Amino acid sequence: MIIIINGSLGVGKSSVARELHWKFDKSVYLDGDHIGDVHPFEIYDDARIDHLYRTLALLVNFHQKNGYDNFVINYVFESPESLGDLLDLLRPLDASIHVYWLTCNEQEQARRIRARSRDQLGWELDRFVELQHIQARATQAGFIGVEVDTSKLSAVEVAEKIWNDLQNPPAS
Repeated sequence: MIIIINGSLGVGKSSVARELHWKFDKSVYLDGDHIGDVHPFEIYDDARIDHLYRTLALLVNFHQKNGYDNFVINYVFESPESLGDLLDLLRPLDASIHVYWLTCNEQEQARRIRARSRDQLGWELDRFVELQHIQARATQAGFIGVEVDTSKLSAVEVAEKIWNDLQNPPAS
């Protein structure tokens, strides 16, 4: 099973992904921001993004060959097409892929970002608002994940909500 956690900056993707990772008996947690951290870094560099997605697929394949079947990946997907590019690479490796889009009200998300006390606070506060708008527009164009509002939930509670969803899929 592959679980993808999408959402804007500061919404809790990494924390939720780590919590989900620990719910499995055996799993691999792949943080797209860390795996794709290259220097120099350009946000909208198609070659960098393609490299990241291919690296994620290679890592999933490698870990599968070494006995791992469950993966939790977190990253910011700004469009259905971008998410689709990664899904196209992952589907041949595992048909069971679940994508969640974490959202949060603006005040709570700003509070979370401030609490991280990072050097680029101003940039992060501006960027999360920009990403919220980009992702909201993206949902009108297609699928970027099943929405989960994290505004009043801890990372543990969000992970539990997703976990329960995975254990009890809706009847078709």
